[in-house]
Amino acid sequence: MNIKLNIYVVAVVYFFINVALLIYAPYDVHLTQGADSGSWYDPALSLLKHGTFVTLNDPTILQTYRPPLYPIYEAIMLFIGSGSIISIIIGQIVLLWLTGVIVYKIVENISPGKGLVGLSLIIFNPNTLGTAHLVQSDILYMFMMSTTLFYLILYDRNGNFKLSFIVGLLFGLTCLVRPSGQYLIPLFPAIYIIIGVLRNSGQSLLIHFYHGLLSIIVAVVVVFPWAQHNASAGWGYNLATSEIEVVYFKDNVIYLESILNNKSLKNSESKITQGEHEYIASYPEKWLQMSKQDRSSTIASYYKQQLFTYDYKTVIKGFVDSWIGLFGAGGAANLHNVLALSGNRSIQVMAESKEYASRVDAVLSTLMTSNLVTVVISLFSFAYVIILRVFGLVGLIKMIRNREYGVLFILSGVVTYFMLIALFVGNSRYRLPIEPALIVMAVYGLNVFIKKRNTSGIK
Repeated sequence: MNIKLNIYVVAVVYFFINVALLIYAPYDVHLTQGADSGSWYDPALSLLKHGTFVTLNDPTILQTYRPPLYPIYEAIMLFIGSGSIISIIIGQIVLLWLTGVIVYKIVENISPGKGLVGLSLIIFNPNTLGTAHLVQSDILYMFMMSTTLFYLILYDRNGNFKLSFIVGLLFGLTCLVRPSGQYLIPLFPAIYIIIGVLRNSGQSLLIHFYHGLLSIIVAVVVVFPWAQHNASAGWGYNLATSEIEVVYFKDNVIYLESILNNKSLKNSESKITQGEHEYIASYPEKWLQMSKQDRSSTIASYYKQQLFTYDYKTVIKGFVDSWIGLFGAGGAANLHNVLALSGNRSIQVMAESKEYASRVDAVLSTLMTSNLVTVVISLFSFAYVIILRVFGLVGLIKMIRNREYGVLFILSGVVTYFMLIALFVGNSRYRLPIEPALIVMAVYGLNVFIKKRNTSGIK
């Protein structure tokens, strides 16, 4: 079959799988079973009701908890779909397909003829497929990250001001979906200089520096209105408020506490929360005089300090445990949630394994008490991710041998960044923004296997 026919077949299969999921899934799971879906959904409803970023029930208070781009997407889809949540899901199914198309283009640029493999690995990935059917920002975030990645790789092939402008624009928009990537913005000059050195472009390093500076300027221009919005609400010029920081750093402290004492997350959370209450009680008069913003900032600082109270062995174990979860988790939880399968909630380890001392215990305990369909999906998802990691490792090694240093730097750099910002709470959900990069490396490794197979004459 020619390539167009192959793509058509894949598209048809993808269509029917998603139709089946939409038919089988109870209507309410799209919203009720998604991680923090409500905190994303309410701003969209507020946009439709009030026409601006204010809280849903009190338009005098600015909405600052979530960045704007995903609520805007939700509001548009709800408007088109006459308020139906299904319209949001259909849009995400399309976004996942478009992400696959982008991965197709990236793979064709690096491993010609293997683009369809990359597309298929993205769209049929249990981690991405299940997430697409829940009201979460992750699919849009992955789409924007993959688009930025595509233009970064084009920059590696032919660096110029136009591409650096596009990268800055796209990455600024990416940070307006989720702000976790914002710390990469000031690094653009260094990133472009390294790319220029690795590919021996012949351009002066100063030119690459100017390219990076342009990306910074464009990205800052894109995100500045939201930073101004947050500042006007008393949170300072930030893309994420200290309310989000409290949740982020507290979760990480809980994980470290769990590792240190070999206790369940539930037990550790109770202990950590009690410590927070004691900290607040230590100066009650000052606390009462603080604004909401100052209180959040104070607690966020408190949890940041707590992270540095743990010994290096606990921290190292925390990172290892987190990376195992980030790269090794199958991502079946959201498929379980969408299909409303028994025992599904315990497998979503980040939030639902609080009764267990470890992620492994949570998964094993759930599988032992789950029905056959749940077990099959879990095992398939786990096998899927492990095979991808093996081929990804082969691809990484082969890129080094083939001196694809620029591409390798971009792909591994993105992966490393998200490894680090996950800190101690790595899981399959946090892998979504780097799933395209990991799959590109996996296809590169798979191509090595295919070439060896063809060379050896195996039929």
